[in-house]
Amino acid sequence: MTPKNITHLKALSSLVIALTIGLSATAAEKFIHFSRANQHDIELTNSNDTVKYDPSDWEGVIIAVNNLRNDLKAVTGSDKASIVVGTAGKSKAVDKYTDIANRLKGKWEQYIITNDGDNVVVIGSDKRGTIYGIYELSRQIGVSPWYWWADAPIAKHDNIFMTPGTYTDGEPAVKYRGIFINDEWPSFGGWSQNHFGGVNSKMYSTIFELLLRLKANYMWPAMWASAFNEDDPLSPEVADKMGIIMGTSHHEPMMRSHREYLNRKNDIGAWDYTTNSKNLDRFFYDGMKRNKDYDNIVTIGMRGDGDVAMGKGDDAENMKTLSRVIDGQRRIIKDIYGTEDAVPQLWAIFTEVQRYYDAGFTVPDDVTLLFCDNNWGYIRRIGTDNERKRKGGLGMYYHIDMNGGPWNDRWVNTTTIPKLREQLNLAYRTGIDRIWIINVGDLKPKEVPIDFIMNYAWNPDAVKPGDEKTYLENFARSIFGEANAADIADIIAKYSKYNLIRKPEIQVPGIFNHDEMLHMDSLWTDLVEKTERIKSKISPEARDAYYQLVYYPAVASATVAKIYNYATIGDSLAIDSLMEKDAELSDYYNTVMSNGKWNGMMQDNHIGYTKWSIPDKNTNPLALGFKVENDINPQNDTDEYSIPAHRYSKNISGEHAKWIFLPDLGRGEGCMGSDNVLFASADNPAKNAALEYDVDLSENGEIALGILPTQDVNPARGLRIALQLDDADIEVIDARQGLHDEFGEYTPGNLAMSKSLKALPEPSGLLLSGWMNGRRLIRRDEVFDNMRWLKAKFDTTPGRHKLRVIMVDPEIVLQQIVVNPDNNHYSYFGANKSTK
Repeated sequence: MTPKNITHLKALSSLVIALTIGLSATAAEKFIHFSRANQHDIELTNSNDTVKYDPSDWEGVIIAVNNLRNDLKAVTGSDKASIVVGTAGKSKAVDKYTDIANRLKGKWEQYIITNDGDNVVVIGSDKRGTIYGIYELSRQIGVSPWYWWADAPIAKHDNIFMTPGTYTDGEPAVKYRGIFINDEWPSFGGWSQNHFGGVNSKMYSTIFELLLRLKANYMWPAMWASAFNEDDPLSPEVADKMGIIMGTSHHEPMMRSHREYLNRKNDIGAWDYTTNSKNLDRFFYDGMKRNKDYDNIVTIGMRGDGDVAMGKGDDAENMKTLSRVIDGQRRIIKDIYGTEDAVPQLWAIFTEVQRYYDAGFTVPDDVTLLFCDNNWGYIRRIGTDNERKRKGGLGMYYHIDMNGGPWNDRWVNTTTIPKLREQLNLAYRTGIDRIWIINVGDLKPKEVPIDFIMNYAWNPDAVKPGDEKTYLENFARSIFGEANAADIADIIAKYSKYNLIRKPEIQVPGIFNHDEMLHMDSLWTDLVEKTERIKSKISPEARDAYYQLVYYPAVASATVAKIYNYATIGDSLAIDSLMEKDAELSDYYNTVMSNGKWNGMMQDNHIGYTKWSIPDKNTNPLALGFKVENDINPQNDTDEYSIPAHRYSKNISGEHAKWIFLPDLGRGEGCMGSDNVLFASADNPAKNAALEYDVDLSENGEIALGILPTQDVNPARGLRIALQLDDADIEVIDARQGLHDEFGEYTPGNLAMSKSLKALPEPSGLLLSGWMNGRRLIRRDEVFDNMRWLKAKFDTTPGRHKLRVIMVDPEIVLQQIVVNPDNNHYSYFGANKSTK
């Protein structure tokens, strides 16, 4: 949680109030230290003062003050310190600091931390601004936001000192930043039952505190078998008091959970607005009335009963019905609040709703358009010029956990920090900055991506390509200390990277050929050895945190990967042994780690998937009848070879954009992407940025471009990349070859109705893409592979040529070039020869 644009003005006077902020600080700067650096440092410890506040301040501020006292005691043994806390305009404790109050006036969630003589002063522009300032102080004295949710240890210190100055991290770049607890059974729900007696306010208070310590402010609660507002009426009250804005998921309108409807379905009747609008409007009205005094973002719209499409499949009729639904919901909001736009609202453009939007359906200008990803972490739309002008702005619903199509991805973390930075940067730069809501599943074990996303949402400018490594090292350092931070960061980066190459729940025998299988096995083996080696160096108080954040996800992921390698060669005995190890790892997580605190949290079955949904039990893949259809034996008699995208011979800048290296993104060392994702595509790509490669073509004159599976983010414009061989004409390629149409957007009927969609091109048919004998191999597509292959054929002579890859649309990320792709020799990665 590194401060953004943090200003640090050293001062010797009794009160330092800097009214002109022009200095920026490095990411490593801290204002709290544990030994005196100079005579002017302010000592927080050895004080008889308590943390001072005004009892009339926000209740959430008072809760945070009490937590700060607990944090001080955990660090020093005493909760005494000369600290004054207050919200500008709300707290008499900080009334005299008028200059700071003026500077904070009208700011959203901003704090200023300064000193007044020997007192540390924390002032917020609003409730959460003050709370964030308090928790920034907690973080700097060494209390991780993850002290409870990941058992991060708290280091003891005799003294705490503050460098005199004025500090702020400004306002957040994304206004509403939060998480969605989803897919919560059996693990999260079972754990909540075991530890708290249910999914209730006691449990939620721990999540609310975590979110506030991460400077988040928004949440969608668990909803599979829960009714947040009714199961425990204290839950919304606690959220509001602590400072969390509540909402409901993309398919739960008007502050009503789906469980609330199911609980009274016999009284309400069908979830069908065409036949039952009166009862449904009353249901909506009662939900809004109940929650009107709380801080909410209201989901409007309507889907079918249980997160499915409404109606009988006719989009035109569904849009007419949806228009009536929203008109009715807006009338209800006006009746309760006085005006239709009195409370923030969102419309989730999820799955089939994207088709409605593409066909021209829209909502009032004050409503946030909540765009969605493809369920696996690639955003489906960017903000266009007109959309960015909306009063309600643009938001994003994003998955780092998925239960459903195209396949489950819920057991462990499979999302890398470089992938998150690339996709979130694309979203933010194109105007998607009003709401970021992240589907985090059970929350554990997705701690690392949650931490990164909430940090990034506050200040995207602070993390450039290549800074992901520094972020992970800082994260590791904040929990485990300096000595092992670099190694722990490397383990986290590698296990998530290897998982993204082939996620555990979509593993199947035969994915890799023999050489690739040995290569992946070696990578996992080396990682496990390193994880074990670092484990022996971890202090006793940090071992539980190490197990849940590092050891379990790395070693358990390696175990599953090895199970499928052995399944490929038919070694059932080795599989049985590894499955016993897998069970032991999960059992330790549930019953031994942290003295059983997380019992029930690691219950997801994850071995032996035969369809997208979670299997009834973990099963030896050899018992499921899988057949390896492709020849996995190594082949050397091929002209196919690979060139990593960053191994170009020449990088030519364009007038408004250039290709830059994106370290550690994708399968290898990194990818090449645009430095300017707002670059407007030109009609003449000859002047655009280009990468040149020397290639040796065989008689067929073919190459394959491996790109990340960027979605059809601007369908009216297209998704294109261009190629030029030697001095021949430039050929523009539709980069949607092989795009997986999970949501049935590109049907003839939808294409006819849409104002922007264009028919998808034929897939490449390459064996690299999983095509063999005219059909796809099992579990091979661009989503599962995290790679889309584009085929190009040139009418030329065999031999050495110059290939130029030209940027047309800036969202495309180039990972690899395969020269002379060979459909007679199976490979997942492309021939392992990197040069010819």
